[in-house]
Amino acid sequence: MPKLYVFAIGGTGSRVLKSLTMLLASGVRTGYEVVPIILDPDSSAADVAKTEQLLNEYRNIQKAVAPENENVFFKNKIESLGDVIGTVGANAIGKEFRLSIDGLNGGKFKDFIDYNVLEDGGSNQALIDILFSESNLNLDLEVGFQGNPNIGSIVLNKFTESDEFNQFANSFTNNDRIFIISSIFGGTGAAGFPLILKNIRQGIVSGKNFDHLRNAVIGAITVMPYFKLDGDNTDRIQSSTFYSKTKAALHYYHNNISESKDINALYYIADDNNNVYKNVVGGGGQKNDSHFVELAAALAIVDFANDNTLETSNGNAQNPKYKEFGVNDLSLDHPVVTFKDLALETQNQIQVNLTQLLCFSLYLENELRDNLSAPFAKETSPLIDQNFLSSTFYAQLTRFLQQYRIWLGEMKRNKISFAPFNIKEIVDNQGSVTGITPHNSDLLQLVAGIAERKGLFKLFKEKSYDLLTAALNDHRKSKYPTVENKLLVKFYNATDSMLIKNLF
Repeated sequence: MPKLYVFAIGGTGSRVLKSLTMLLASGVRTGYEVVPIILDPDSSAADVAKTEQLLNEYRNIQKAVAPENENVFFKNKIESLGDVIGTVGANAIGKEFRLSIDGLNGGKFKDFIDYNVLEDGGSNQALIDILFSESNLNLDLEVGFQGNPNIGSIVLNKFTESDEFNQFANSFTNNDRIFIISSIFGGTGAAGFPLILKNIRQGIVSGKNFDHLRNAVIGAITVMPYFKLDGDNTDRIQSSTFYSKTKAALHYYHNNISESKDINALYYIADDNNNVYKNVVGGGGQKNDSHFVELAAALAIVDFANDNTLETSNGNAQNPKYKEFGVNDLSLDHPVVTFKDLALETQNQIQVNLTQLLCFSLYLENELRDNLSAPFAKETSPLIDQNFLSSTFYAQLTRFLQQYRIWLGEMKRNKISFAPFNIKEIVDNQGSVTGITPHNSDLLQLVAGIAERKGLFKLFKEKSYDLLTAALNDHRKSKYPTVENKLLVKFYNATDSMLIKNLF
């Protein structure tokens, strides 16, 4: 299967990648093996670490399930660049999703560029002093570029000279595609997007020509401001500068990317900045709630992957496309998005899948242990039993599904609120979302604004968990290669049939 290499640059890149991972877990497909490449100089960024953990667990779950042609959760393969290259031989690299940047081990920017090695007071030092302020030179790179794309462009250029970038170029084939996620109002993403794109379009890596790379089909999402930061004008990063940075970057993109036809599909998204985040300069304290804008940006990747009209010839995109994301209706006083507020194409793309995964998650959390004697669990091998529920696989799966519920809860309480489900967030003493609870125990009343279909001759109402158990039992005679495969295939088919019959 061809590969879709997704460059996730900076904190926004990782958060969009998190939303993409949730979509793929629910059964949304791209038609490609997805290869995330995370680029972020902030070595201790909490949001990046969460995304890395999520990707690792997704990869392990998907490998254990080993889906063939069946419909199943976690069907779309995700692998790292190291998985693609292989771990044997001189060219082997690690299996991490996040790639390091040569020479970036914390320290100040002036040390990265060897400022003190230059002749003291000489012409080279004088040139550097003109290009960078004293605060730029003394910037601590341990927590990223802190809203300085001029610094980011210097540091990230080292990645395009790295062994990892060379291995990417060597592994890329004619049928593969590339997508770049970046924000436009900070330092890392604003610097990284045009730099990565330029180096790919040149088709020259480590002195070698790569025509298939030069003629690749490339897409990107440019995330414009969608939140504000608290604090005042003494903070190093100030949201008051977001719009000026965005305008400058958009002008540069128009002249140097759009006009030169470097990009096949460029997506734009933004919000009115009603949401205010705590101003934390990188590190483990930077923990932002998931946001609907990040989900919409992830849908741009799915749209790009499924657009078969995109072409490149002689290094130029043919008939490039420029797209924005919108919703049907939104109250400015009460900005809440449900499935019905999305365009019909988007509804059809995600509403069943996201609801299936939530039903699966809630059943495992509340019902499965009490139904191990049901026919679907015990009557055909391999058995879904207590031993399986104690396995490493099941622990990883339940951790992932807990993160899915947290993701839904965070988006619900954020602004804009994405609230397609009738759920309430569970919050700990620190104010962090730790889970969700449905408004009631009826799975068929989970979806906001969509009522259960009533049959003409339906004389009584079965509990929805019983309906799901019955649907699982209907599939018990099928054969499954492993218990992991059995669990995910059964629940995908059962939730699909229950929801299509009774709800959608």
